[in-house]
Amino acid sequence: MTKNGRRGLFLLVATVANMLLTVILIFALLAAWFGVASLLGIESGKTAAPAILVAFIAAVVLSGFVYSRVLKSLRKRPDLEERFGLLK
Repeated sequence: MTKNGRRGLFLLVATVANMLLTVILIFALLAAWFGVASLLGIESGKTAAPAILVAFIAAVVLSGFVYSRVLKSLRKRPDLEERFGLLK
């Protein structure tokens, strides 16, 4: 496989992993919110829309942070440029 092919595969896998992490975080944050709301006796129908919005925004921000941290740590590997052609 060529360097461009490996680069494309790397970016495709990284993007899919980032999207999967975002979806997992959305569901985890919503489960946490509705779990706390049920413990406190808050009616979940009234808080659903703001909770979904906040969970979505938080999940996108958190997954972006994790994505950048993982890429930053991968860029420190000396063989990454040779294998995938990614710039530091």
